[in-house]
Amino acid sequence: MLEKKIGEPCPTCETPLQRRRSTFRTIVGDVAFCARCCSSFEIAREDESAAVLLTTPTFAPI
Repeated sequence: MLEKKIGEPCPTCETPLQRRRSTFRTIVGDVAFCARCCSSFEIAREDESAAVLLTTPTFAPI
C-alpha cells in the first residue's frame, strides 16, 4: 500500500486525502482516505527523530 500524508492530493483524482479509520484486516488504526474515489493509503510516518525531540522526557521516580 502506498504511503501518503493527510491533505496530500489523491494520485487519481487530486482530492485532498482525509484521515479515516481503517477497514482493512491487515492495517490497524487510521489511513489516508480519498472520499471521492474511495481509495486508501497508509499514513506516511514523519521523521521519528524530529518527533522524539518535540516530546518532553519522562523520568522514572527515584
